[in-house]
Amino acid sequence: ESENDVYVLDEKLNIRGSVQGLGLTERIYSVRFIEDKGYVVTFRQTDPLYVLDLSDPARPELKGELKIPGYSAYLNPITKDKILGFGKEGSQVKISLFDVSQPTQPAEKDKYILDEYWSEVLSTHHAFLLDKKHEIFFLPGGKGGYVFSYKNDKLELRKAISGVSAKRAVYINDYLYIIAEDKITVLNEIDWEKINELEL
Repeated sequence: ESENDVYVLDEKLNIRGSVQGLGLTERIYSVRFIEDKGYVVTFRQTDPLYVLDLSDPARPELKGELKIPGYSAYLNPITKDKILGFGKEGSQVKISLFDVSQPTQPAEKDKYILDEYWSEVLSTHHAFLLDKKHEIFFLPGGKGGYVFSYKNDKLELRKAISGVSAKRAVYINDYLYIIAEDKITVLNEIDWEKINELEL
């Protein structure tokens, strides 16, 4: 049976400590290190999110785990205690908001199943855009682009931009620029109305 291990190495690449046997029969889909914590997602049928305490290099420790359907292929922290997860549940794109403020009891505070079979965020983190000022993030999909709010621990779709093959996005002041294969679309981040569009 396959299993997954996390090792801590010193400056000479000698093993100082390890956590072994994570996700028996499963494979690692994503890993994120935030300060002295490590977060590992494995997947086969369910999506275990493992929380590791790495504060003592010689004695890293598994603190908690959360088992939910699907998996997260990309993890992005929005605060010290909140993490966004992007992956799939069944054949659709899934967004999870994880609360890791209690390492022994990680929780999925909210989730959103998007009517998309794929997002470029699942293969490259460069496709993800986080705007902490407005507490929103942008997610490209196969059918268009999506603006979500994460205020008050709730995932809310604020704007769906259809008919664009969105690849990247950037915000400048209070404007969101969505870059697609054939056009650039500009949205006002106050009311999310389209104010301009440039054909390429």
